[in-house]
Amino acid sequence: MMYRIRRHLVLLAALCLFATALPADFEAGLKAYKSGDYAGALKEWQPLADLGAPHAAYNVGLLYAKGQGVPKDFAKAAEYYKKAADQGISEAEYNLGVLYSNGEGVPKDEQEAMKWFLKAAEKGDTRAADSLGDIYNEGPGAFQNYAEALKWYQKAAEAGVADAQFNLGVMYDIGQGVPQDFSKALEWYQKAADQGDGGALCNIAILYYNGQGVPVDRVEAHRYFLLAMEKGDPRAANLIQLTTEKLNKKQIAQAMTEAQQWDAAHRPKQGNPGGEKSDTMFASNSPAPYPHTDERMATGSGQASPGAPNGATQLPVPRNPNQDVWTGVERVIAVGDVHGDYGQLVAVLQSAGLIDGNANWSGGKTHLVQTGDMLDRGGHSRQVMDLMMKLEQQAAQAGGYVHVLLGNHEVMNIYGDLRYVSPGDFASFATPDSAKLRDKKYDDFIKAAGDKANVTREQWNEQHPLGYFEQRAAFGPDGLYGKWLRSLNTVIRINDTLFDHAGLSAKYASTSPEEINRRVREELDDPSKLQGGIVTDQDGPFWYRGLAKGNEQQLMPVVDATLANDGAVREVIAHTYADAAITPRFGGKVIMIDIGLPRVYDNISKVGCLEIADGTPYALHRGHRLALPKDENGPDMLRYLKAAAALDPTPSPLAGRIEKMQDSTGAVRQ
Repeated sequence: MMYRIRRHLVLLAALCLFATALPADFEAGLKAYKSGDYAGALKEWQPLADLGAPHAAYNVGLLYAKGQGVPKDFAKAAEYYKKAADQGISEAEYNLGVLYSNGEGVPKDEQEAMKWFLKAAEKGDTRAADSLGDIYNEGPGAFQNYAEALKWYQKAAEAGVADAQFNLGVMYDIGQGVPQDFSKALEWYQKAADQGDGGALCNIAILYYNGQGVPVDRVEAHRYFLLAMEKGDPRAANLIQLTTEKLNKKQIAQAMTEAQQWDAAHRPKQGNPGGEKSDTMFASNSPAPYPHTDERMATGSGQASPGAPNGATQLPVPRNPNQDVWTGVERVIAVGDVHGDYGQLVAVLQSAGLIDGNANWSGGKTHLVQTGDMLDRGGHSRQVMDLMMKLEQQAAQAGGYVHVLLGNHEVMNIYGDLRYVSPGDFASFATPDSAKLRDKKYDDFIKAAGDKANVTREQWNEQHPLGYFEQRAAFGPDGLYGKWLRSLNTVIRINDTLFDHAGLSAKYASTSPEEINRRVREELDDPSKLQGGIVTDQDGPFWYRGLAKGNEQQLMPVVDATLANDGAVREVIAHTYADAAITPRFGGKVIMIDIGLPRVYDNISKVGCLEIADGTPYALHRGHRLALPKDENGPDMLRYLKAAAALDPTPSPLAGRIEKMQDSTGAVRQ
């Protein structure tokens, strides 16, 4: 499966200054700037800017934005950019859009940012076109429009903007707003890669590894992983283990040679680092054709989360990990099973307005609930945990809260059932010394087993992929992730809503969240208590499927008893697939939120979560709030599914469900 990386641009002021046919004061300011006398440049330019000279105003805005010759002041920068932008200076329009997009010096306002980006883009500013693509692609609610994203990315990509080429490749890669086309994805990734884009190089490697759009070629995949590592893509160092284990020494040497040849052919010419034009100041009597030398930072929804790399050493602990009930919460977002798909988790959190383009908390006082099963299958479980641990800290500082609940896959990893741990997950824990550690563990095993040893080294290596022992240590009682997971709750109540992973059966209907959480912690801390305990009970909160699949009439008394016992009006569960959309059962008393978020099942991007605002539950489908249906198998459910499908790329993953419902209800197809 292709790993999707989504890059959202955090845009900083461009470092370009205008020189044009203006009074001697402007030329004097230009001379001062070139000599490094920024205060002198400001002294010459600011009076001109205050008189309305647009290029002087733009240059003053840049000085304030960069803190050159004056303390950095984005509010002042915005003031002077506005003077220039109002007179049609496209660079000022673009940079003003940047400030509104980031909320620097002005209130964060995506609508205002779009206005200024559009003005600049219509004048041919390719950075503005790329930024419009980002907003339409990743913006919340009404901003999200994949057709518009495609249009603006295409303009920027055709003009040679690597970020736009990369993002266009992603859209074709996952079929977002366009029919899925791996060949077109490869074409655009290649254009971005030719400009040194590490993310594009890594995604090309994955295409070759999986044989998507090209024949399977592990040597070629290894070559591109090597190049991606050199360019700093954070995934490549882990993913390259997949090809290393499948190639012989001759093939690896071939890939290394070809990577060196590619690198040499794409190396920037001497004196022109980065392949960009020089940023020498022009001092002509006409507007200078000065290039943009943007300092944009690009980060991927599928890359390692900023501030929480795989090498994280500090354990973020919830403010009160033993608290089971919260009240007075105005907004709650609940996300179902993630299963190691970091890119999809980022996409859904961004669609709910909980994180920004750098994957940092932007949700204010919102409470986020992740109902378990972060781990396994998708290959990027470690990145998912790193992100959630980071967001715990950031949300707490903002007055919000992140509740990560345990699911069956978390407890399985704790007690050692590793059937669903993917090769990528093990590889994410591998180090250069992993092979030596594995050999030592085998030698120790053979020495201890003596004549009873019946495992060859080859069998041992197959059973223990590189990173296996490091992963086990990290999930142990003293490991970074093991400590954190053991601190998490299993069941919580926020206001009048109960949250757990699989649902509470009749066996636990009268057991309080506090008691369930206590028993789970005791069993995970003492493995001797697992047998016959709540953690492994098929009717327990990690495994039960009755609320998702059972007869509603028969089980309604159980639901009512559970809710009455816990002082709740509804129970939110995951664990069982809800067929691509948030789905209520039992007259809305149970809400299923596992929409099949991870692409490991079908390589289809589904973006949705549950929102509870002021006590009312809604589906948040691709950033759009939808009223949940009043019935569960009738016209209102059909209305809801069609509204959700209309927001999906074509064909919608809901198409089959809608067709079945139309057949069963006799509804007229449109």
